[in-house]
Parts: sequence; C-alpha cells; structure tokens
Amino acid sequence: MRRILIILMLMLASLSLPASDHHDISLSFGHSMYRWPERGISFSYGINIGLSGRWEMGLWGISEVVPHPFQSNLFGLDFSYAMMGRRSTASKVAGSGINTLISIGGFYRTDNNGAGPVISIMPLTVGSPVTGRRERLFKTGVGYDAVNNEVLVIFSLLNLDYYVRGTYRDYL
Repeated sequence: MRRILIILMLMLASLSLPASDHHDISLSFGHSMYRWPERGISFSYGINIGLSGRWEMGLWGISEVVPHPFQSNLFGLDFSYAMMGRRSTASKVAGSGINTLISIGGFYRTDNNGAGPVISIMPLTVGSPVTGRRERLFKTGVGYDAVNNEVLVIFSLLNLDYYVRGTYRDYL
C-alpha cells in the first residue's frame, strides 16, 4: 500500500510540473493524530499542489509509528481555500505570508477499511510558496467514517511544507 501511495504521489507531482505558474508543489511532514485519546506516536506526510492563487490540493497521510509502525494509516485528499488573501501570485512577489486555510475532502483508513468525508480548518499558516517554506499550525478537522459509523477528530500541532516548485528560485 505504501509503494502504491508513493508512486501515485510522484506521478501526480510529475504531471503538474509543466502546468501553469500557480502549480507550486510542496512536500510536507509533521505531527498529527486522529484517535482520541492518542495511543501512540504518529506523523503526517503529504504533497500539496497549488491550483490557483487561493486554492490548493493536498494528498496526505497520517501513519502510526509507535507502538506498531504503519499498522494504522489514514490517507486523504482535500482541497483548501486561503481565507486571508492569495497564497501565491505566480510571480516573484510573495502572496499573503500569514493565512488561514479551510479544507474539504475525503479519507480512507487502512486499519478498518473506513472511508468518508472530512472538513478541517488550519487557523494559522506562516510562509508562502515564494519563500520556499510554510509552517501550518493547529490543523483541526472532523471526519465521518461512513463505513464504520464513527466520527474522527484529526489534530495536527505543526506541519512543515518545503516547496520544490514555485519558489523565488524559479523567478530569478
């Protein structure tokens, strides 16, 4: 399953490279949890692709590391909207350095084959594609596992985005 996800993420990234200037790409990692209370340590990872000045698409995963590595995984796809201004101007001028993102999408759980919709808010992001980095703080989301009739609470203290396309280096 992990190999398929990695191949899918690489294919998605390579398809968007020749696209328009708003298609910046970032790789992200950080802390996340989706069980309450958390029974171990988990981490999040993903890829974000800018679709326009305010919209971006994220393909992400949250995996348990301790006590049973990769036994429990949550994978998702969401679309985020920047509430406080443009996140990217598709030029060497940076977009809004401080922003709030609202996301809607879906998820899949590997431990019990659950799936369903998820909505989340990221009240604080610092950075932009042009600067090459972005910190996303306090992501909180709620999902409904329609297969198992459960409600999930997703929380992430800190996620770091490192942009591989769309930074100041691309506009020199």
